[in-house]
Amino acid sequence: MIFIINVIALYASFSTNSMYGVFWGAILPALYAIVVAPHALIGRTDMPPTKIKKILAGRWENADDLTGYIVKYWMALASPATSWKKQLNSVILYVTSFFLGFVYFLREMFAGAILLFGVGYILYKMSRRVDRPRAVYANSDFRDGSDNEFARKEWELAAMAIVAFSDLYPDDSAIKNSANEVSEDEEVKLLLAKYRHDQGLGWVA
Repeated sequence: MIFIINVIALYASFSTNSMYGVFWGAILPALYAIVVAPHALIGRTDMPPTKIKKILAGRWENADDLTGYIVKYWMALASPATSWKKQLNSVILYVTSFFLGFVYFLREMFAGAILLFGVGYILYKMSRRVDRPRAVYANSDFRDGSDNEFARKEWELAAMAIVAFSDLYPDDSAIKNSANEVSEDEEVKLLLAKYRHDQGLGWVA
């Protein structure tokens, strides 16, 4: 839907003779950066971090690390079925923003160009965060970690965070299904045995 609306807006920007027509294409990226991006970038959660830590501390040895990671990537973990769509939307819109910023610059509309470059940067940062836990978990380079020990550590943290998030919302089927899928991974089972108090048994529905 975002792609279609964006195409229509870009077409209107370059086909209309109105003095302000060129700005039509900038509206959607700007709105997305203002309304959606802050939730992904600021790490706004639906429950206090202290409560998150308290819940996880009863089940995880590394509750502090998991709490920090979950707070940072809350939007991605809270919407496992749609986070990839938000990432795709942010990629489409940051490319659009940089493109329009370049067009504005060529037309000597410098204020608009600076604004669009700023919007593009915000959306680029969003695209890097809004689906990161699952993107990291699915990335073989992070899983392998042969060239970067920090990559492997983040892979482990991402995998455990996906599972641990279901402890916060045990009745949410989408979150639970996502956790169940990851918990079936043989390497993740080893992590659960090491860090989860119940050794990862008896909790998966």
